[in-house]
Amino acid sequence: MNTLASNLGRREFLALAAAGGAGAAGLSISQASASQGATAADLSETNVALIRKLYDAVNKKDLAVIESYGDDDSEWLDVPFKFTSTGRRAIIDPWKSWFNIFPDATCEVRNVVGLGDYVVAQGTGRGTHRGVFKSPAGELAPSGRKMAVSFCDVYQLRDGKILRADSYFDFYDLLNQLKA
Repeated sequence: MNTLASNLGRREFLALAAAGGAGAAGLSISQASASQGATAADLSETNVALIRKLYDAVNKKDLAVIESYGDDDSEWLDVPFKFTSTGRRAIIDPWKSWFNIFPDATCEVRNVVGLGDYVVAQGTGRGTHRGVFKSPAGELAPSGRKMAVSFCDVYQLRDGKILRADSYFDFYDLLNQLKA
């Protein structure tokens, strides 16, 4: 599919999304996509709904739904850790690890923007530090402290699966909260 998002690099897409999407670039959705049965707007709406469903599953700890987003070609990058997981378990494994550290973890999603195959979600992750956290700052023993950290996740989807996810969050702020 020849969509505007697939013709943009990741940086250009983020800049366009931050500026309000294709409309901010002076393009209508129909101009931004060479439609093959579905418009870019339809694809964006579908993918946004899929990512909202993902966060609902995260908040319910519905591992089966989270795992269903994985595919053999999936990649998940935890940007602050420079850690990439790949393959069918690339989506579920980072979430399972997070739930082991923060069993009551939730994600409050404030903004979700879709542009074709790409979706950007911003929000706040919350939880209580109950598990061992193997982090770039070393191993952090459970502190029992509550945390709230801002995140921005950038997803590329294909056929209802997450092809790539780049997860950005402020690890320094999180570390300060856990060690405070």
